[in-house]
Amino acid sequence: MIYQYRALIPESKVFFRVYEIRFEMTLFQFNSFILNDLGFAPDQMVVFRGYDSDGVLCSEYGLFDMGDGAIDTITFAKMMERGEREFHYVFDLHRQRYIRFVYEGEGEFSPRVSYPRIISEKGRNPEQFSNGYEDLEDFEELSEPTEEILDDGSFDDNE
Repeated sequence: MIYQYRALIPESKVFFRVYEIRFEMTLFQFNSFILNDLGFAPDQMVVFRGYDSDGVLCSEYGLFDMGDGAIDTITFAKMMERGEREFHYVFDLHRQRYIRFVYEGEGEFSPRVSYPRIISEKGRNPEQFSNGYEDLEDFEELSEPTEEILDDGSFDDNE
């Protein structure tokens, strides 16, 4: 069985990814994939926080068992059994920055495909230790010149 999740960054209107993930994949395996996909340093602590459909925090999974299980023992199927339809991947514990993963449904399994995989994406990868998410697309309007220098050295304000 394949689950589809949409990844969103709360402070961005641009960033999203849609992932297909096998139900038996552990959070540890998915963490390795995400670190590689986003270009994050692999030597940092991360936490997965599982939420129910009402947005209530149900579980926290870390590299070490914090009471709900360690990420190398928790699978996506186990999170679904617990009713956790959404999870937050906290990649900067100091600033509590995270990527929100929202369950979108089940996909078709294909034996010719390697999972997990990205099926749709927009926006550049977040920086792991910045104060927030910035995308160049956010600044395109600001970067367009409002004045043009004419051949004689005077300005034309394009009005």
